[in-house]
Amino acid sequence: MRAITSNKWVLLLVLFLVLSNLALFIFAFSSAEPRKGRPEDWVKKELGLSADQDKLFRENKEQFMNSMKPRWEEVNRIKDSLYRHLGDPEVSDSLIDSYTKKWSEKARENDVLLFRHFHEMRKQCTPEQYARYDSLVTRMVTRRFRK
Repeated sequence: MRAITSNKWVLLLVLFLVLSNLALFIFAFSSAEPRKGRPEDWVKKELGLSADQDKLFRENKEQFMNSMKPRWEEVNRIKDSLYRHLGDPEVSDSLIDSYTKKWSEKARENDVLLFRHFHEMRKQCTPEQYARYDSLVTRMVTRRFRK
């Protein structure tokens, strides 16, 4: 008799935990706003871009991304080369310094190009859009640090 009562409590506890996990799952995913559309559409909406501005922004973004992709891949290759030495018991400080200097120089060059790209794109905005553009670019560039 005692085993049956004990099993009922365990069964009720498991049932309660399953239902609470299900409720938590539904709550967590139902409160998140679904993202609709492409990031370009969001930028267009945020800035209130005209059709001509939107076309220009898209063309410039595509051109910029095509030119930057090999540069970002090069930075990743340098990082990979450095981290291949992770298992080396006798990795020298000069080797690490050499890779990190290459890595930081390429990253610096890429950041300068990115800044110049955004600076040039700002020229396509109207004076009324400047403040929103500046805020938007700052959020986009620093988004990886927000959680």
